[in-house]
Amino acid sequence: MYADFRSLEAISASVNIILGAITLILASRTKNNAWSELFAAKLLGWFLIFQGLYMFCGYLQGYDLWTGPSTYGVRSTPEDTPAFRFFLMAENVTLSAGIAVGCAMCFFFPYPFVQNKNSEQIVAVLIVLFTLVFSGFVVFFPYEAGIIRRFFLLVPFVIWGFVYVRFSIKERRHDSDGARAVSAASGLLVLAIIGYWLTDWLLWLTIPEKWSTPVWVSRLGPGVDVSLYLTYMSIALGISTCCLLAMFVFEGLRLPRKGNSVLTTLVFGFFVVGIISFIADLSIFGILEDCIYETCDGLPESWLIYNTFTNTLAGYLIQPIVLMYVLLNFNLLDSDTDENGGYARTMILVLVVIVSSTLIEMIQSIIPIGEIITSAILAIGIAAAIGWEKVIMEKFLAGRNSTVDYLGTIGEIKNIALAENPPLSLKLSIATVFLFTFILALLNAALGLG
Repeated sequence: MYADFRSLEAISASVNIILGAITLILASRTKNNAWSELFAAKLLGWFLIFQGLYMFCGYLQGYDLWTGPSTYGVRSTPEDTPAFRFFLMAENVTLSAGIAVGCAMCFFFPYPFVQNKNSEQIVAVLIVLFTLVFSGFVVFFPYEAGIIRRFFLLVPFVIWGFVYVRFSIKERRHDSDGARAVSAASGLLVLAIIGYWLTDWLLWLTIPEKWSTPVWVSRLGPGVDVSLYLTYMSIALGISTCCLLAMFVFEGLRLPRKGNSVLTTLVFGFFVVGIISFIADLSIFGILEDCIYETCDGLPESWLIYNTFTNTLAGYLIQPIVLMYVLLNFNLLDSDTDENGGYARTMILVLVVIVSSTLIEMIQSIIPIGEIITSAILAIGIAAAIGWEKVIMEKFLAGRNSTVDYLGTIGEIKNIALAENPPLSLKLSIATVFLFTFILALLNAALGLG
């Protein structure tokens, strides 16, 4: 049953690419938004596309889905074919590009740290340089360069975490609703990007060593510096757990005064799931030890299914839903006109259909329901979505906020007019990255680089 969830990666990749493409279309048609909002929307659109391509390339390599420590030495490895090498290199480059775009995005939204008329040119250069340098280093030093590259993933969470805390304090101290727009956007972005780590926050906070040796270290293989990997994982999980606990405290203090919100619901949801996951994880530690010192048959199917309903679902479906909510609810895109509103409703329809079909597939893996019944349920869900997409859209936009409006009132944002067609634009840098990806993937398929 659990092996069927391998297709979730392809489904999530498709969702990310479609949403990224629609975001870029809407961004190109948005004219009246502030420069930082519009630029952040473009970066977020490209982030979604690179994230989707990265996941698709991983899926097309044909690896088996991980099923536990006992499978490390026996699970099948894809045949070393030109196609496998092509997608392996494409995965490497698109991951580098996605990290570069994500790091750039955190400096412009929700708080614009970089306010310069040449912002687009600066970001364009940095994206190209980061992608070229780290993609090249990973070819020759895959382990060390790969971990160093992933350290850059932590930059946005540190920045968004501090922004959330600062403006949550400002909202509480001055009772400012405008400050909530900045803190809420920061918190939602954190949950969207690293939600799959937060479902086990209590485990990372208390006894991570129970998981690190049988699972993390077992993946590395002989002859590598284990301390480098464990240092990265300790810092990454420490930052993610601190972000969640900080949000839990501030959202808990805010709830009696201001009431519930989307961010509050998600934070409390992750908090409760983390406690339940800790109890579930305790039940398999004996099996993990057997896999190290004796023999075992892999992890229980029931635990693997639960893990999919939490970690995998948070990483593959919660992320695009929350990112779409941020795009529409924080004034990054203009969805007021009829044509733009049509594109926005398309985003909602795509998510409704994909989420419904995925949840039905996951439920079917546990409860033996006939395919005819599930197809009928899916058809009803799609019909309801098509009829209610306008209502869903209105719900998304009911509490629409603008971080720029508030930052303008406290004098922390400049009115900058970016060049209409800068000499080195974001489009040119992205085109360069795509060309580099294709050429390097072809070379790896033909020659086997590294």
